[in-house]
Amino acid sequence: MIQKFVDAWMKNRDLIQSWLEPICLGCDYSDIVKATVKAIALEATGDYGDPKPDFDNIHEINDGDYQGTLVYVIPETGYQPSEYWYVRVSYGSCCCCDTLQGEQMGSKEDCIKGVMTLSLHIVQQMRKMGGDEV
Repeated sequence: MIQKFVDAWMKNRDLIQSWLEPICLGCDYSDIVKATVKAIALEATGDYGDPKPDFDNIHEINDGDYQGTLVYVIPETGYQPSEYWYVRVSYGSCCCCDTLQGEQMGSKEDCIKGVMTLSLHIVQQMRKMGGDEV
């Protein structure tokens, strides 16, 4: 876990909720990852030693079919990034085996609570390529 990313998430969780609430019933995992990374980027300076994740340039790897694991690779902002982070998200084929689909079956209020929990888990599981610390 990258503590400063979790701290940035905690500081900006109301913003994340405001970004995800209007779309929570129809969002997908990439929307949640992007909102999470955007909140982290708000707290980074982009200076040497404090690279800023590029939330507009997230790469998704999906080798699954109707279930599997998504891998999101997030570069730092700027020309020829040298820092990268990643997070893995497992998904299922139906609302019984996929967390997001299950959350979207309920009310909008329950959905946003579930989506925010997914966002927190995403930031907690995010890792720097080549190590856990920034």
